[in-house]
Formats: sequence, structure tokens, C-alpha cells
Amino acid sequence: MHDDDYWQEDGGRNWVANIDATEALLEPLSVHLYERAAAQPGETVLDIGCGGGRTSLELASSVGERGTVLGVDVSGPILAVAHERGAAVDNLEFRLANAETANLGADRFDLLFSRFGVMFFDDPLAAFTNLRRSLKPGGRIAFLTWRSMEENPWLSAPAAVAFEILPPPEPPDPAAPGPFSLADELRTTDLLEAAGFNEVSHTPVNHEMHWADVDSTLNYLLNMGPAGAMLREADDPDLEQRVRTAVGDLLNKFLTTDGVRMQSAVWIVTASN
Repeated sequence: MHDDDYWQEDGGRNWVANIDATEALLEPLSVHLYERAAAQPGETVLDIGCGGGRTSLELASSVGERGTVLGVDVSGPILAVAHERGAAVDNLEFRLANAETANLGADRFDLLFSRFGVMFFDDPLAAFTNLRRSLKPGGRIAFLTWRSMEENPWLSAPAAVAFEILPPPEPPDPAAPGPFSLADELRTTDLLEAAGFNEVSHTPVNHEMHWADVDSTLNYLLNMGPAGAMLREADDPDLEQRVRTAVGDLLNKFLTTDGVRMQSAVWIVTASN
């Protein structure tokens, strides 16, 4: 996966600091993925990029005592949260591992599952090939990934405003590891088929991201959004205040009587072995 050191250090610690807010934000999307993945009693499941373990716990409940779940992640700090949460769950195990290259066994899993955990592979073809080897014949994969940044104004609109003040980053390679590396439906289908999967399907899901108020939205986006790392590196209170004011003005345009609501767009991708 992309930049393991980042997830072991600042990236992992920042994620842990914002884990409750992030999980609350993503839970409505997770529900769609659980439904499509349809983990069954007695199945063996791999949760790729399991993070703090919320998805793994849900899967462990679905497969029951006759099933098992293995959650893998590259971040020690985040996985520590998962270990704490899952300590009393007998059919659940967590492992610090890079799913791109780890030996996960052969013909082991009924289901490969991932909520935003497969977009950071350095070599996605090698990664999906490695993952398919661990899947039983007739097994399946189901994962959630972002559609294009343009289709996700909850990220793109605040970033555009922030980068009118901050030095804008170089335009990313659309295929480079990152949140939007699997946004292209045709490219992702080609990758999965080249890795040996078949019956690849993309289901689009549109969902409004919801925060209680402008301040909580602003704090979250400037911690976890594209401009956050640059602001932390700049360590300039005046610059940060200018960005906060500009992004706050934007967010007020999305404020409703029920809090801030901004559109997101994802794919639920499924395929079989």
C-alpha cells in the first residue's frame, strides 16, 4: 500500500484522533456495502484496510460463531484501536499486514471485503492478484471506493477554496495511489479482470455527508481533507485563519436547518472468483 511510514506515524495518529467522527460519517455508506457483500453465517472473511475495526466487528457478527474474520491494516496506531475493540470477540483476529504483498494463504476466504481500503496499492494489479489467490473458488470480493473528486464536492469544493490561499499541489496522476485511484470504472474493471476476477459490477451510490454545524465540518475537513497536511506543515496561524475563514464561508452555503450537508459519490464494486 501507499506510504506505509505515513500510516505508522502522523497519518495513523491523525486518523485515530478523528476516528469517531470519520466512522460516524462513513457508517451510512457502510450499510450499502454490508448489504452487497452479504456476509453469511459460517463464512471466512478478510477485511482489507480494516482501520479501527468497526467493519470487522460487523462482519464477525454476520458470520457468527461458525465463521471467522481477519482484519488487516498497515497502520499500527489505528490497528491498536481495533485490537482494543475486538479483544472479546472470539471469531475475530487482527493482523498488521500489507494486503498487497502479504501471504494470506490460498483458497482461504469466502469474501474479501473493504471499505475504502484498496485505493492505496502501489501496484494494484499485483495486489488484486495476491488477494484473489487467497479467495476460495466461487468466492467474491466487495469493496467501497470513491468516484471522481469532481463528483465529491464535500472534498473538492473546500479544497478548491483552501488552495486559492495555499500553494496548490501538483495535479495528481489519476492512477497514482490515493483516494480516487479506482474512480474510473473501466480501469478498475480491467484491473480486476486481469487479476483473474470475473462478473465485475459497479453500483453507484450517492450520499449526503452530514455534520452538525459549520464549526464541526470545518474542523473535520481541515484535519482530514486535502489542505490539512499542508496547513500543519506551514504552522502559520495567520495563514490557517485565512483558510478557515474562506472555507467557513463556503460551508455556510451548505448549511441547512439539519446541519451541513454535502454530496458524496462512491462505487460499490463486486466481483467473483
